[in-house]
Amino acid sequence: MSDAEKMQTSVSRLFVESGEKDRLLQLLRARLSDSGWTDSLDAYSRDVIKSKNLEDVSFEDLIKEIGDHGRSTVSETIKKDLLESIKKFLDEHLD
Repeated sequence: MSDAEKMQTSVSRLFVESGEKDRLLQLLRARLSDSGWTDSLDAYSRDVIKSKNLEDVSFEDLIKEIGDHGRSTVSETIKKDLLESIKKFLDEHLD
């Protein structure tokens, strides 16, 4: 295992064991819901499924299309705030 992989494993463990991962996920879910993103993605998903001939499309294709759309429509403010929270946590817990 490389040093980078060891560091990634260590940081991941720190996020999980400290409860920070769960806290950030809850915060993200709330922000996405409050912004209307969740409802918008739900409506988009329903439209995609209705517009496709389900015999000609795989589950993986649907997940990719909906996932790509979902990631591209998260507001920059939410992304920035989440990144700032992660940076702050790392600054406080890593040397």
